[in-house]
Amino acid sequence: MLTSRLGAGRPAQVEPRVWNSFCRLAVTIACLLILTGCVGASSSELKALGSTLTPTKVDFQELYGYAERAETAYGTEAAIRSKYPKTVRVNSPGNTQVQYFLEQDDKAQTQYLTVRGTADKKNWAEDLQIKIRSDRTTNIPVDSGFDSVAQAIYNDAKPYLKPGYKTYVAGHSLGGSVAALLSVYLIEGGYSVQRVVTFGQPKFTTAAGVQRLGFLPITRVVDENDMVPMLPPVSFRNIGNEPYEHVGPEIVLLDGPRYVYLPSHDASRLSVGELWRSMSFADTADHRMAEYLKRLASKFTGATEVTYNQREQYVSLGPKAPSLN
Repeated sequence: MLTSRLGAGRPAQVEPRVWNSFCRLAVTIACLLILTGCVGASSSELKALGSTLTPTKVDFQELYGYAERAETAYGTEAAIRSKYPKTVRVNSPGNTQVQYFLEQDDKAQTQYLTVRGTADKKNWAEDLQIKIRSDRTTNIPVDSGFDSVAQAIYNDAKPYLKPGYKTYVAGHSLGGSVAALLSVYLIEGGYSVQRVVTFGQPKFTTAAGVQRLGFLPITRVVDENDMVPMLPPVSFRNIGNEPYEHVGPEIVLLDGPRYVYLPSHDASRLSVGELWRSMSFADTADHRMAEYLKRLASKFTGATEVTYNQREQYVSLGPKAPSLN
């Protein structure tokens, strides 16, 4: 089994030497996988697809609220409860070491589940095992590592969840993929999942899985320079010989007020060659929640949607601030 260790920007407690080695390994693996083959539409088809604008109203202040939760999930329990006083549960269940927190507003009858991304070296091994399992009751093929964490969190949170409450789920990096799968368990359990928002989320299912997950109310938010959402590359095939694909529409954050909106199908097809471009100037800082928050805040007023083919005009390639979030 090949394990690709993805995750959030290097936390303070992880040695720089270890993190840098991981980054080099991830890029090397990605290069080798892409060199083995290319799948997807022709260049002319991709060009036509990328020139299409899909006018969509995006509430960036709402997305910022989810992003703040995703960033706060990296903090201590005291910090989480201080910022979100309606929190009823903070835990890292079992042996996962993946922290989540649950908020509930009894007056509004709403509840929020937020899952933390990678926080230590143990999490790296859990991030992406590139091994698909399809023994779930709904027969949806999913990454076994993400799925096991999602199950653990669901089982831990279930005694505290309120049936009938409108439920919202968010997560960053590993936490984004886990949040998406956690939402599947919630929906199967009869909970009213209104929305799932993920940031910098790697892929967790295959093309066949995408066909069966159309019911998932997910929005994926990605920074244009963030390489993690491109992994595993579409040229990599799992043991069932199916390509990995993303579920749901994608919002690509560019510099200033500009962004790209891609419906689910378009996002999967256009990402074929994106890893090559990302590797030419990818920076781990672009995967950190601090960068996502900054990009979202710049779109509170006057947000402008552009086509996918126009995105290169609005991407900053300058050095990043040394944030560790």
